[in-house]
Amino acid sequence: MIGTKTITEADIDAAIHALPESLQVQRNDPQLRARILRVLLRRQVLSQQAAALHLDDDPLIHHRITKARDDILIESLQDWKMHRIAEPDEAAIKAYYQGHIADFTIPEQVHARHILLGSEKQANEVRRALRNGKDFAALAAEFSRDDGTKSLGGDLNWFPRGVMVNDFEKAVFALKMPGDISKPVKTPFGWHIIELVGKRPASRQTLEEAREDIAAALKQRALSSWIDELMDNAGVQISNPQYAGKLANPAQ
Repeated sequence: MIGTKTITEADIDAAIHALPESLQVQRNDPQLRARILRVLLRRQVLSQQAAALHLDDDPLIHHRITKARDDILIESLQDWKMHRIAEPDEAAIKAYYQGHIADFTIPEQVHARHILLGSEKQANEVRRALRNGKDFAALAAEFSRDDGTKSLGGDLNWFPRGVMVNDFEKAVFALKMPGDISKPVKTPFGWHIIELVGKRPASRQTLEEAREDIAAALKQRALSSWIDELMDNAGVQISNPQYAGKLANPAQ
């Protein structure tokens, strides 16, 4: 006990439950439990001192305490409701899939690496070196002005259209086979030599592959509808006329 607060074994268990799983398996270790107890005692000493100084009377601090309590209650309520929402049936899952085909389409992607140079002349020299068998990663490390990728051999990883600047995108998606190297490409950043590492065509998740995500989305939709119903039945009254009529449509 500390002041008016008694710290129980259940409090220690709850604190351990919030730890990473690698520590939770040690929940019965006396040393771990003693360390947790010390943390809880320290928190209580500080909390009781703050209360003794009436810091919670400050309106901003009181607001933060209230918000923290509300956040915990809201999260608990949503978890409670989600566990009571029935799993969507097959017809609902199929209908969602058909109505959201674009969401399950993966666009064409390329995997590329580049060397960024300061001039067209230098870019042509690097390209000639590559054609003569020089290692791309070594040239990127030596000459590239892109500090974010030069230590990675110029690797840009996989990306779809719409990520890179227009001229770079046109050049890289025009390359056909892994190992193909572009002519010098000018962008606002400088001159690029691009190598195609790999290419993936556009694809689409099957219904079976998307089933778990669809079920989660439908349950989330049901939760949102339940929350909207709670709002409708809560008897909310808006006294400030500037907000009147603006809460019905969330888009506003």
